[in-house]
Amino acid sequence: MAEKKNLTIKVKYPTAAKTSKALSPSAAVITVWNVQRIGLAAAVLLGFLLLIVYAFSDDDTPPPAVVADSPSAQAAPAVPAEPKTPAAQPPVVTPVPVAANPSVAAALPHEQARIRRAVLAARITDKEPADEIVRGVTVPPGQLKTAYYFNELRGMTGKILYHEWLRDGVSVMKEPLQVGADRWRVSSHKTFDDKAAGQWTVRLLDDAGKLLDEKTFAVSVGQ
Repeated sequence: MAEKKNLTIKVKYPTAAKTSKALSPSAAVITVWNVQRIGLAAAVLLGFLLLIVYAFSDDDTPPPAVVADSPSAQAAPAVPAEPKTPAAQPPVVTPVPVAANPSVAAALPHEQARIRRAVLAARITDKEPADEIVRGVTVPPGQLKTAYYFNELRGMTGKILYHEWLRDGVSVMKEPLQVGADRWRVSSHKTFDDKAAGQWTVRLLDDAGKLLDEKTFAVSVGQ
């Protein structure tokens, strides 16, 4: 800002010596104007006013216009997630029944064509099993009960087979059987009293002791 300077106006008045002349009608007052200083002061004043106007004009600057969001500036639509590929399901394995005794399971595939039937029954009628035993044998006190083990065989003419009866894993009887024809039916039996309770097994063996079939059942005492 320009430095302010005092504006001096000089006015000349008549001195005391000339008092007498001032009283005369022809006396006059002379004012001397310093034009240079007046112009400088006016310029300074004008600049100051312009500065104030400029300062206030900055405050009046309109706020920036709010531009509406253009379609390109809007949020992009959500992209649907790609469907997940289901995980491959393991193949369904159908369980295959397994015989209780592994040796029987190994023997059956080879001998199945030759051993057509193997049945544990309560009696034999006309060389055929009747009243198959499926829940074990119950012996009333003081009485006897008999179980029959029946086999129908094919293609084993001339072979010697065995029916072996075991109580709690201990062999108590082994009966040899002679196969006399291509289609042959054989059976053996065991009679139980009220002292024969336990876990029983009867099995079919060949002459080399190979297990061909077996049946396991329980003998109990009761009515």
